[in-house]
Amino acid sequence: MSDSVIVIMASESYLPHAKSLMVNCVRQGNWKGDFCLLVPKGYDPSDIENRGISVMRAPDGEATQIRFWLFSDYFRKWKRLLSIDCDVLVQGDLNDAFDGLMEKLPAIVMDGGQQPEDGTVLRNWQYFDDDYGRGLGPGAHPELYERLKARFPHMDKLTFTMDVMFFSPETISPGTVDALKAIQEEFAEANTGHADQPVINALLHDKMVPMTKDYCCWFAFDEPCNRVAQRGWRGDEEPTILHYFSWFAPWLVKQEGAGAHYNHRLGRVCHELYAENLAAFEETFPCLAK
Repeated sequence: MSDSVIVIMASESYLPHAKSLMVNCVRQGNWKGDFCLLVPKGYDPSDIENRGISVMRAPDGEATQIRFWLFSDYFRKWKRLLSIDCDVLVQGDLNDAFDGLMEKLPAIVMDGGQQPEDGTVLRNWQYFDDDYGRGLGPGAHPELYERLKARFPHMDKLTFTMDVMFFSPETISPGTVDALKAIQEEFAEANTGHADQPVINALLHDKMVPMTKDYCCWFAFDEPCNRVAQRGWRGDEEPTILHYFSWFAPWLVKQEGAGAHYNHRLGRVCHELYAENLAAFEETFPCLAK
C-alpha cells in the first residue's frame, strides 16, 4: 500500500469513464500509487476491488453529494489524496505533481479560484439555485442568502471548483462530513439539486488555495493560442491535468477542429485516447482473485 491515493467518484453509468481515467493515470501519468473508487450508496463494483483498487461506499446521502465523503476518516490511511473527476485528462507525471503540491499543504489545494469566469461563492450558490429551482433563484428566498452571507464571510471570494483537489486527509477536522450535511439541510431551499460544490465552498473555502496552472486548468486555457499573460500564464507551466467538463468530456466524439477534440501536449485525439485506455483496463489492472 502506498501513502498516496487518487480518488475517482463514479456511479454505475460512469464506471467506464473511471476505468479509462485510471489507465490514463498509469499510462500517460506514470502513476505509481494507489487508486480508490468512491461510489454512491447501493452500488457495489466488486469487480474493481478484485483488481487491487480500493472502494469506498458512501453509507448514505445523495449521489450528487458523495464528494462529502472525501473528508471522512476512511481516507486517513493515506497521507496524500488527489481527487479527480471522470471528465479530466492526465497529460503529465502525477508523481511529480504530488511532490510539487505537497509544498502547498496543509491547505486544501483546488482547481479554480483565480479566473473571473469562476465567479464568487455566492454566485455559485445562485447558479445552482437557478438551475434546479425552476428559475426562481435568490429572489424567492432573499433572507436565506442574507443568512449565508452572515454565516460565511467569504461568499464574495472567487469560488473553487471540485473537479480536482489535493489535500492531506489527516488535516481534515473530525466531523467535517456531518458539518457539510448540516449546511445542506439548513440551506436546502437554495440547493434542491444537492450540488456539492456550493456547500463545500461554504464550509472549507478559508482552507483552500489555488492549484495554479502548473498543475491543472480548464482545457481551453491550455490551447496554444490561450497560453498568454492575460490568462495568467507565465509561459513555463505544463499543467498535469486538464478539466474538460461533462459537455466537453474526453469520451464525447467531436469534429476535427472543435473544442476539446485534440490534446496538444499529448498529441492525441481525446476520444481516441479515451477509447484506447478503456480497452486497456483489464490488461493494466488484471484480476487478482483466483
